[in-house]
Amino acid sequence: MAFRDLDEFLEAEPLVLPIRGKDYSFPAAISARTWLRVQRLAPEINRALTAKQAGEPFDADAEALSDIDADELLVELCGDTLQEMLDDGLSSAHLKVVLATLLVFHLSDREQAEAIWNARGKAPAPNRAARRSTTPATPTRSRSSRAGSTSRSGQAARRGRPSSSTGS
Repeated sequence: MAFRDLDEFLEAEPLVLPIRGKDYSFPAAISARTWLRVQRLAPEINRALTAKQAGEPFDADAEALSDIDADELLVELCGDTLQEMLDDGLSSAHLKVVLATLLVFHLSDREQAEAIWNARGKAPAPNRAARRSTTPATPTRSRSSRAGSTSRSGQAARRGRPSSSTGS
């Protein structure tokens, strides 16, 4: 059996995001160069999200990308749809959520991107029920019975009395 040409069966559906009652379609596949840039950003994005979820301080002003790089990345991720969004007068808040969603889409998958989109671009809070279902419960220890246990001399120790004959 020989390997088939990947383009014969690799299909990527565009990501369609509804904004103000209009559907905007974003490319499902990005250039290899852009994908590598997104991959390099992943650790920084994860650190920021983890710190934010834990309520820990993080430097939100730390620049993972220069403004020029961010603009280029936005153009690459949005394709021709960016100009359409600009022509429709979308705000920076719209673009911020779109960018966060597209980054997660290309770093992870459609399901995770949808979670970010529905959380208005913020990392959703961890789901306790989901965590509990994946983490095995630790068995609780039963309390030991006192029946049958005695002190060394066979009698329970009395309070206020020295434990040795010397009084120490």
